[in-house]
Amino acid sequence: MSLPAVRALKQRRHDTEITICCRDNLAAMWSARDEIDSVITFKRGLNPQEVGRIIRERGAFDEGLLLPNSFRSALEFRLGRVGNLTGYKRHGRGLMLKHAIKEPEAIEGKQHHVHRYLNLAKAMGADISDLDDLLAIPAAPTPLQQNLSEIHVGVCPGAEYGNAKRYPIDRYASALQSLRENHPELVFRISVFGSPAEEGIGEELSSLIDEPRENRAGKTSMADLVKELKTCHFVATNDTGTMHLAAALGVPTVAIFGSTEPIFTAPIGTVHRVIRHQVDCSPCFLRECPVDYRCMLQVEPETVLNEMETLLKEVFPTD
Repeated sequence: MSLPAVRALKQRRHDTEITICCRDNLAAMWSARDEIDSVITFKRGLNPQEVGRIIRERGAFDEGLLLPNSFRSALEFRLGRVGNLTGYKRHGRGLMLKHAIKEPEAIEGKQHHVHRYLNLAKAMGADISDLDDLLAIPAAPTPLQQNLSEIHVGVCPGAEYGNAKRYPIDRYASALQSLRENHPELVFRISVFGSPAEEGIGEELSSLIDEPRENRAGKTSMADLVKELKTCHFVATNDTGTMHLAAALGVPTVAIFGSTEPIFTAPIGTVHRVIRHQVDCSPCFLRECPVDYRCMLQVEPETVLNEMETLLKEVFPTD
């Protein structure tokens, strides 16, 4: 969701060099982007003084853009001696910022996070008028596109946030099996992705679908995940970090939303298919459903199948 803002800053001046500061598990994601010149990483659990030291050791930075709203992120950059900090005026950190920006008032109180980040880039002098260009993410180059007798499908059935964001495993399996039945002329190779905590979910889904399929949940580093997602023709996923990673890499997604709000966090780009059955209590943003899981249970496997079929036809035509 921050990529359009990063792209806008890169276009601001021809000599702009952009360094991303992030947790070490996200380095591979950012290193894969052409807009990024370098990446500073730090391990989980370090205190702000330690993060600041790591930033200082990498050299002087003229400007800093704070995407998180936390006080800690501003403190880390100040301790890292990053100049001219820009960020939203939140959590008592206004005095540490050169440009303390008031949050934009979204229409009816709802605005995708991408526009919040673009607003910060604008405050730093970036031109954000050409939204179509900034929001466009080129399709991922994959050798499998040259051999459409085999389609590589990624599936992300988990969600570390909680069960309220998880589409039922058996329904994912039903949609995938129907996709295969509809196209006996094609081989669908299915890879199940997820965190180490979701390895069991991956095994459960894998047990319900035919070969070729592989449970990759818990078996990939972030660098491995980036490489493997790039070989997928499309990804079927819940509202997860992997959904955003796939979209950032240019991989089309079928994204299923339950307790969360796609207006805020849908994958960026026009190619993606968002599925959401709005009910009276959505979005609740809860980790666990306190009632009957109605927002997810009213999404039929046929709906997911139809959206996967749409991607198959629109993004990878076979005629």
